[in-house]
Amino acid sequence: MTTNEDDAPDYEAFMAPRDPAWAEPTEDQLTKFRKELRAVAAALADEISVRDTSPGRPDPDLPVRSTPDWQLAMLRALRLARDEVEPMTEQYARGAGGGGVNYPQIGDAWGVSRQAARKKWPGAVVAVNPHANKEPVEVEAFGGHARVAWHPEDGGWWWIGQAANGRQEDAGGEVTYDTSEEALAHAGAFLAANSTPKETQA
Repeated sequence: MTTNEDDAPDYEAFMAPRDPAWAEPTEDQLTKFRKELRAVAAALADEISVRDTSPGRPDPDLPVRSTPDWQLAMLRALRLARDEVEPMTEQYARGAGGGGVNYPQIGDAWGVSRQAARKKWPGAVVAVNPHANKEPVEVEAFGGHARVAWHPEDGGWWWIGQAANGRQEDAGGEVTYDTSEEALAHAGAFLAANSTPKETQA
């Protein structure tokens, strides 16, 4: 039996990040999630509680989960759940970043800025991957030159240039642009504003 290569799935296309990556959950979905999350934590609280919570206990009608010590057991279970979530965030942030997702997208998923996401998960975004790389743009104008490049870590375009008067400048450490055209416009404005060579300046 032979396999037609044309029928083989395109794995690279399949693994390419989709944007948007998710849809905001509905209120019904959130309600269901809260209920299931509470049930999981309560099940652990039942197991670690010093109270007998088994179905065959001698006082099945007494509200064990209303006792203050069971409430503490539930609080402990929730703390354990939180502790388990933290390494999971590391795993999935790095999994997303390694596949071509940038820090603005990771931050959006976690509800923080791209700077906060980069601080929380340094090195999560892989600069060299087939989905994040874009060709840089070189421009010469007004006697100077500039380079516009894609910064996958920041999910935007950045520029650096040297003007005719010898002045060097860049977009800044916290600045990127959504399009190469926007970055080029800022680079061009810098070159134009510093177009007079040093030797001709008064």
